[in-house]
Amino acid sequence: MDEPLAEAFDHAVDILVVGSGNAGLVGALAARGPGDLDVLVIEKQAVLGGTSAASGGGVWIPCNRYAREAGAEDSVDAARRYLEATIPPHEFDAALIETYLAQGPAMVDFLHDQTRARYTSLPSYPDYFSEAPGMRDGHRSMEPLPIALTELGDDAAYLHEPNPMTLLFGRVAFTQEELHLFVTQSPGWIQTFARQALAYAADWRGRLRVRRSRRLTLGAAGVARLLLSVRDAGIPVWRATPLRELILEGGRVVGAEVERAGSRERIRARRGVLLACGGFEHNQAMREAYLPAPTDSRFSAGSPGNEGDGIEAARRLGAELRGMQRAWWCSTLRVPGECAPRLSIFEKSMPGNYTVNRAGRRIANESQNYQLFVRQQHELHKAGEDCDPLFMVFDAEHRRKYPVGPLLPGKFLPDALVNRNWFSSGFVTRAQTLAELAEKTGIDAVGLEETAKRVCDFARQGKDPDFDRGASVHDRHYGDPACEPNPCLGPLSKPPFYAIRIDPGDFGTAGGLATDARARVLSEAGAPIPGLYAAGNCAAGILTTYPGPGATLGPAMVFGFIAGRELATDAAVDEAS
Repeated sequence: MDEPLAEAFDHAVDILVVGSGNAGLVGALAARGPGDLDVLVIEKQAVLGGTSAASGGGVWIPCNRYAREAGAEDSVDAARRYLEATIPPHEFDAALIETYLAQGPAMVDFLHDQTRARYTSLPSYPDYFSEAPGMRDGHRSMEPLPIALTELGDDAAYLHEPNPMTLLFGRVAFTQEELHLFVTQSPGWIQTFARQALAYAADWRGRLRVRRSRRLTLGAAGVARLLLSVRDAGIPVWRATPLRELILEGGRVVGAEVERAGSRERIRARRGVLLACGGFEHNQAMREAYLPAPTDSRFSAGSPGNEGDGIEAARRLGAELRGMQRAWWCSTLRVPGECAPRLSIFEKSMPGNYTVNRAGRRIANESQNYQLFVRQQHELHKAGEDCDPLFMVFDAEHRRKYPVGPLLPGKFLPDALVNRNWFSSGFVTRAQTLAELAEKTGIDAVGLEETAKRVCDFARQGKDPDFDRGASVHDRHYGDPACEPNPCLGPLSKPPFYAIRIDPGDFGTAGGLATDARARVLSEAGAPIPGLYAAGNCAAGILTTYPGPGATLGPAMVFGFIAGRELATDAAVDEAS
């Protein structure tokens, strides 16, 4: 990889990629290209994959090959109409979205044809805005096929740990389709659960190496497949190598200064640098400067290395920042002793739980798009209503039937077997009456009693006149189909009663560097900064309302792919010369 250098640089490559999540790894593979270019990936953390590896792994790509092979009826025109209807005009970047829709299927084809990445289409995971024109009930999101952890060999030890919500008992991995069966307890869930549990138990050789299942699913499987492909391509990946500065010569980015093994090193990038190093969700100062209150890095499920390094390095060169007030919002559950907050996605759709503030009032449709739920929480907070924290309140019948965060249904995990620290720490509160629950949690007792009476009426009627919960296809996706007349509405009446604190969290920030349709970073004057590209959460997000499952990874991978191809072209050579 190295060549004789002037004293100014310690290493030289054709293309430097900063970040080892999906955006960076796809970009590196596309950049390697048929020209066998010299590509280097650097990663700030000691582990690989970032938030991508800890995620659910869904990738929202309309009209991708897997959907077509499954016989899905869709079109780019329908996807465009859907996005136009669901993204506000002032956030809708027509050029970037058009490029995304056009290049998404090409990116998927590239991965399928030239790498080990393999996906399957999700037939029943709907778009998040059910009434919008162009919406589809499924087949726009795909998830990675499972793969064995042992395929990574020695690199298995360096794969970013998954979010705790993605592993049952912290050990057994499931796909999105399997998780949906289990959560909703739909027909076939017992056989699915038993099959994977038995496979885990039977793998005694695997237990000698790691406690968790050797079967990787979700985001971990996606990153593992991309890492194997990067290895196949001969692309080196340097771990524990944070970016410190971008190097500018003659108005062009020609490399980067990094920290490696305790010392500063300078890397020349002959064709350019691709920033794919995540957002700023774990930089509290940046959160307070840009994001709406309340904001706390402890509530974020994003990878802990995401501190805005790439955004800040480019800003110092005059790069334009866009959408810095946005994040990929999602309520989170901070479970005592776990490595990261859990995303609260499916729980709020189950019948019989309701999310209230300290006044005992519901604030929104709990079953809706999780992005919009937290946006509404912020709006109410801004208007002066205390919405931090919120509490998910449910009764004994709900506790018996349904999972809530780490609490498996009580029929499988009764309270006597629950971690005592969850109760003693205040994460879970239990009481024999609603009044006692209110006293223990600090919720207004009168407000909570009124809410309980009101939602019991809703459950009988099957309609929620306050927030219309359960009326949309998306709401009902994680509801209980056996609960009639509304799969998302149940009473709150049978003691004991429970409350779990939920926080206004996120799984990454959505604002960052302004880029054009070629993934080039733009200056404050609106011109591309030669030699500098960005993709993923260090670039400003384009699907700002999170219109479907995988609306973060989809654009990240597409624009990583575009950046890699750009860097591999003669145009990059011309710019550099």
